[in-house]
Amino acid sequence: MRAFLDTISYKKSGAVWLLFNFVVLAILGAMLRYMHSFSIPNVNYQFLLHSHSHFAFSGWMFLAIILLFFYYFKEDNRLLQKHFNQIFALTILVSFGMLISFFLTGYKTISIILSTSFIFIGYWFAFVVFKSKAFVNSKNAPVSILLKSALFFLVISSFGPYSLGYLKGAEFKDMALQQNAIYFYLHFQLNGFMQLALLAFFFKSYLKSTASFNKSIVFWTKLLAISTLPLYAMFTLWDKPSGWVYILVFISALVHFIAWLMLLYKLKVDLKPLGFLAKIAVLAVILQFFFQILVAIPVIGDWAFGSRNLIIGYVHLITLGSLSPIIIDLFTRAGFIKPMHQLNYAFVMFIVVYLVFLFGSTFLTLFKTYIPNLELYLLITNLLLPIIGLVYFISAIGRQKYCETENKNIIIPNNL
Repeated sequence: MRAFLDTISYKKSGAVWLLFNFVVLAILGAMLRYMHSFSIPNVNYQFLLHSHSHFAFSGWMFLAIILLFFYYFKEDNRLLQKHFNQIFALTILVSFGMLISFFLTGYKTISIILSTSFIFIGYWFAFVVFKSKAFVNSKNAPVSILLKSALFFLVISSFGPYSLGYLKGAEFKDMALQQNAIYFYLHFQLNGFMQLALLAFFFKSYLKSTASFNKSIVFWTKLLAISTLPLYAMFTLWDKPSGWVYILVFISALVHFIAWLMLLYKLKVDLKPLGFLAKIAVLAVILQFFFQILVAIPVIGDWAFGSRNLIIGYVHLITLGSLSPIIIDLFTRAGFIKPMHQLNYAFVMFIVVYLVFLFGSTFLTLFKTYIPNLELYLLITNLLLPIIGLVYFISAIGRQKYCETENKNIIIPNNL
């Protein structure tokens, strides 16, 4: 096993693995959308959904965060580098293991073992990061605060699955508690760990080396991170809780939104010119945070949680609208992918069209207006993403071969 793990090297093939996973994820998403209208023999929709969501978290976003940390916080300590490579290799193995096990059996023994293993890989990663001298000695305040907060949320997100296991084991019949335990994990993984970590890398890449960080910037960065904690209550609104919960969500979402805008305003002078995908990601984060304020309004919140397309749209606004463009942009800036402006435009066009269909169709129902053949249009749109992902993947292979030709020992560029 150790010899096999050593063959999967983040230095030699990290970006290629990541972009390959993106293609696989896009194909799974297209299959899910296809099954909204048609059936696939011997394929269980719920199993496929679990396979897609677990692979999205582990094989795409978590893996990207690992690679970006490796890139931005290079460490001379050989022991830590060995940890990095083992974490990367095990993440690949566990991700594909979950993809297959959930696809074939759903939540059965093997799937539970693998998903639990993924939680412990997260602990391992957090431990290695906190031991990294390059990270500890970082003087970039927004990056340091956001990454530390992200790792904290990574660890506490695991309380959700633990609570769910206890509730089921103790045969609690309150389904709301079980659902909220699932949402606890999703919130602190997606809105906590993944979003804050990738925003940290965004600032790491785009902030000028001459940037100065005063108390105001530290304050707004901390406020952005801290407000993520009570914002979890947003995911309990589906059960129509007491009025004070709506007030808590509204205040948390408002603080979250203002903190992000103020942080951008305070740092605008120190930011390098943003790439196209980075601009899209910043805009998507603004929209996401604004929508979170609206959901705290009871009438809108009840309507939103009652619409499947709005929930899917919100999740994809985060994953496809902000996180994925940041990943693609940063990997391009790091030299893993060749700059491809036209493909980036196509990627953003796909995101916009897909989200407009999801959000727009739900909004039109308020006026008793429906888009004919909506599912067909969504399917056609989804079929474009695997093609876009394949081109990114081919670009990553091309960059790897180029780097191998130029320097057989180092694949990852040393500097931006």
